[in-house]
Amino acid sequence: MNQSATPPAKITAEYLTFLAKFSSLQLSTIGKNGRPESSYAPFVVDQNNNFYIYVSALARHTGNLLNDNRAGIMLIEAETEAENIFARKRVTFECDTEAVERETEDWQAIMLLFDQLAAELMETLRRLPDFQLLRLRPKSGLFVKGFGKAYQISGARMDELSHVNPSK
Repeated sequence: MNQSATPPAKITAEYLTFLAKFSSLQLSTIGKNGRPESSYAPFVVDQNNNFYIYVSALARHTGNLLNDNRAGIMLIEAETEAENIFARKRVTFECDTEAVERETEDWQAIMLLFDQLAAELMETLRRLPDFQLLRLRPKSGLFVKGFGKAYQISGARMDELSHVNPSK
């Protein structure tokens, strides 16, 4: 079966299953000098598929995101799980970032999700005044399953996939 004939529901299910495997993301930010900087952060996702990171102001990526709200994120399969090192499964998103004000209803709801991720540690981190909750809103994305198997991700909830066909 060629890729364009793969049922969209199957691709979407595979994409959502892949996303659910991760608790941390790779993060690309723009440094003060305009150069890209890479890091990582644990994350949670809300019902609208926005990503949230709870990060220290001491981390360079936090300052970068507050200074320039553009970010790239990537979730990539482990090298040891990849069938081919040149074609690791991955999801990338271009995002806009915004701070979530502490103790608001949104902040409290998202912090409950972080409690599920690392409850004991979150008790401590919540009390640290330099930690901030940042929302990463995906604007566009790409799901790559392998050679010739790339899918553009779009939609209000980033759950609409369409095969990227370079011959068109």
